[in-house]
Amino acid sequence: MTKRLSKFSHPVLAYEEVRKRIGKRPSYLLLGNGFSIACDPGFRYESLYEAAVKEGLSKRAQELFGRLGTNNFEGVMRLLDDSHWVAQVYGLVKDKSEMLNDLETIKKTLIRVISKSHLSHPGDIEDDRKTAAAGFVNPYKIIFTTNYDLLLYWVAMFSGDPPPFQDCFRADEDDPDSEYLVFAERLGDQRGILFLHGALHFYLSGGELRKHSWIRNGKRLTDLIQEGLDKAQYPLFVAEGTPDKKLEQIQGSGYLWYALEKLRTIQSPLVLFGHSLGDSDGHILNMIGKNRKLPELYVSLHGDVDSKSNRAVQRAAKQLQATRANLSGGPKPLEIFFYDSDSAGVWDPVG
Repeated sequence: MTKRLSKFSHPVLAYEEVRKRIGKRPSYLLLGNGFSIACDPGFRYESLYEAAVKEGLSKRAQELFGRLGTNNFEGVMRLLDDSHWVAQVYGLVKDKSEMLNDLETIKKTLIRVISKSHLSHPGDIEDDRKTAAAGFVNPYKIIFTTNYDLLLYWVAMFSGDPPPFQDCFRADEDDPDSEYLVFAERLGDQRGILFLHGALHFYLSGGELRKHSWIRNGKRLTDLIQEGLDKAQYPLFVAEGTPDKKLEQIQGSGYLWYALEKLRTIQSPLVLFGHSLGDSDGHILNMIGKNRKLPELYVSLHGDVDSKSNRAVQRAAKQLQATRANLSGGPKPLEIFFYDSDSAGVWDPVG
């Protein structure tokens, strides 16, 4: 397939060319929200915000969204967190402020809205579309995702019997017949999927990270998640507003820190799909930029390659090259290539 030349940057490859360049080398995949949106538009932030308002999002919180001119939950949470800090510095508050109360309300609302607006069952996605998505992810050794939803998990389960990807969860040794699984092992050299920001079907109980299991329980994961929310079993869900706050939350979780460290230490090509490389994920970009042994990075662009959003992606990618170049010891430069996300046909039925 022909390459499209961006007026702003380098040639834009077709996805087929990406796979040819990688060849038989092990490779890794990092998925952003574009993966979920390509499956169903209900995963757009705008749709989540509308659902949150119907869920009872406070008028005060709605004013903040209006003020920022965005439906990005992270932006509002960042504003609330920063505002509380300023109020503390100026002695306006001593302990927990109403701003922090609203911040907690928004986080809980976001969790509840995502779980309620989520597709209810893998059967909601046609088999030929799941087959296409499985074909897209299957070449990769480890799939990382910043998404909280169940789509990647469903695709992984659809990829084979037994599924080719592990997720580090096993039966609880202290309660082997339990209806849940626990984070109990590392991937080692196995293929796997890792949720960098947590997932709807992960939750903490008594300091232990558990995973809802439909195989053990017989209930749909979306139903189990809702039942957990009703019991105040909130999913492991990194929804802090700033990269520093996200990193702080990640460092407090053995699973999340393991997943991020795994990303930091890969030594083969990394392919990004549907990821904006935005400031809110600076902690992830920092890990990528400081990985001395990452040889190549392939970044997807959606639509007009010279659009404002795509230019931002290209600038962020270039900054990763600069971060790498500034590391001590003169590491080998990071090669970056851009490709057309539509050409990957992630959810497009074959034939």
